[in-house]
Amino acid sequence: MQLSRNQTQITKKYLDSVNTFCVQLNEFCLMFQGEILRLQTIPASGPNANLAVGFSESLILCPTAEAARNCIRRDLAGARSFLVAADGVLRRLRTQRFEFPMDQPKHQTKFYLLSSGIDEFLQTCRQKALVGIEPICSAA
Repeated sequence: MQLSRNQTQITKKYLDSVNTFCVQLNEFCLMFQGEILRLQTIPASGPNANLAVGFSESLILCPTAEAARNCIRRDLAGARSFLVAADGVLRRLRTQRFEFPMDQPKHQTKFYLLSSGIDEFLQTCRQKALVGIEPICSAA
């Protein structure tokens, strides 16, 4: 079965978005790790969806890697919660249960797509939590 040209374009756009998300996540992870090693501290609290949302709202406004590093320094617990949520996005991508944001503005900040994807994931988790389904992280 051959995909239509429109379906092929949508698939390519989706895969490009997933790739961009993963590249941004990798860069963010390295920055977070560097800050943890520099400070030799680990956030004491467990993952928290509210901290992840707050951190994501700050990160999406950071135009550069240096601004993102400062954001991480200011809120290590939020950055850690953000990474736990990112793991949730990756789990959803692997099982194809996640509607990934494919539209990307022409001019965007350094971690725009990463923050957008995590925001979408957290909103979905909140909606499901209202009806008693699926926490931000699970043992699976």
